[in-house]
Amino acid sequence: MKRLSNQYLPRMISGIQVTPLLDLMLLLLLTVIVLVPILQGGPEDAALAELSDLASPERTIELIVSEDLSLILAGKGIDAKDMIADLKARVKADPLLGVVTRVPPTLSAPRLLEIMQALHTAGVKRTAVLVGTASKS
Repeated sequence: MKRLSNQYLPRMISGIQVTPLLDLMLLLLLTVIVLVPILQGGPEDAALAELSDLASPERTIELIVSEDLSLILAGKGIDAKDMIADLKARVKADPLLGVVTRVPPTLSAPRLLEIMQALHTAGVKRTAVLVGTASKS
């Protein structure tokens, strides 16, 4: 009988391949790193929860910005320079006063930022921005 050499016999691999194991472990690590902060809720969630506890303002006024950038505050036309002084007086009388700003869809972002900065300068703490031209009452 002819003897077979070990060269042609199936060999047993006793070790584990490390590369696929490392790939799997890195994938799991990245998944945990990304998902744990999302599932636990970060500091921004706490800040949003704190803001949501604030009651809506009992009294609001409407600031309408027209296409030609003229301003109407509480139904009366007003100059941009006079708006801050008028709002400061209103906020001093009612610190929880809210201002709803209605802007046209074509208003550029820098113009909206100027308006919001003016509201901040006047001391308005509660604001809302609505995109549209006329109020729906």
